[in-house]
Amino acid sequence: MSAVYSVVIPCRDGAATLGRQLRALAAQDFTGDFEVVVADNGSRDESRAVVAAAARTDPRVRGVDASGRAGINHARNVGVAHARGKFVLLCDADDAVTPGWISAMDRARRAGADCVGGAVERRLPDETVLGTDPATSTYLWHVPRPIGANCGFAREVHDAVGGFDESLLGGGDESDFFYRAHLAGYRTRAVPDAVVVYYERERLRDLARQQFRYGRQSVRIYLRFRDAGLPRRPLWRVPVTVAGGLVRALSPDRLVRRRGVKRLALTAGRVAGSVRDRTLFV
Repeated sequence: MSAVYSVVIPCRDGAATLGRQLRALAAQDFTGDFEVVVADNGSRDESRAVVAAAARTDPRVRGVDASGRAGINHARNVGVAHARGKFVLLCDADDAVTPGWISAMDRARRAGADCVGGAVERRLPDETVLGTDPATSTYLWHVPRPIGANCGFAREVHDAVGGFDESLLGGGDESDFFYRAHLAGYRTRAVPDAVVVYYERERLRDLARQQFRYGRQSVRIYLRFRDAGLPRRPLWRVPVTVAGGLVRALSPDRLVRRRGVKRLALTAGRVAGSVRDRTLFV
């Protein structure tokens, strides 16, 4: 089967949520050809069985073995290597695309986009809506940056920049990929109508660990691209950020508390990364 789009889903132990994402893809309003490639990164649960069950009723779905190296970027690269489409869309096994997701990405591709990024509606596992992030972000950047859970690119872009860096663990991978694409002359377009429901970690401890890793890794990304113009955050913003984070973290409102914890953990990660890499990026 040939397809215009290949939806690649990196997966490791995603059996509890993968079925929801596959059902969301089956419910797309897009009438063109697409396939779904689940790149399994060594799952020890029933993820492969979930894929096999979906494939029995939907021939567009197939699984590939991406267990050769641990990490989401290896799974992404293996998924792309097996993709038959000219344009690759990425989403995650623990989220859910909305019905018009592929159609919105298709409009952007037809309008000439090399790379695309969609909006993210953040929710808790109980479906409490936390807010919506824009399709791409330029925070601390001077080029548009999508989130890895909702993005896409022409196959030629992936090939030209050498795919995702498999040495990056703990975040920063999509930032690295799309910055390299930018330097290679490809442009990323925001697609606000391509929405993915992104389920955040419910426990504050797990959320803080995730944000800490993201913050620490951001220092490494800065080191890679500072000579290409990646800006450094003004130091005067740090005490304002910390103060605001502390106020929110002490709030009786659980949703406000989450925002405070995320802010503090991200900043703490940047401090740790700055010490580790001997450069200041907080």
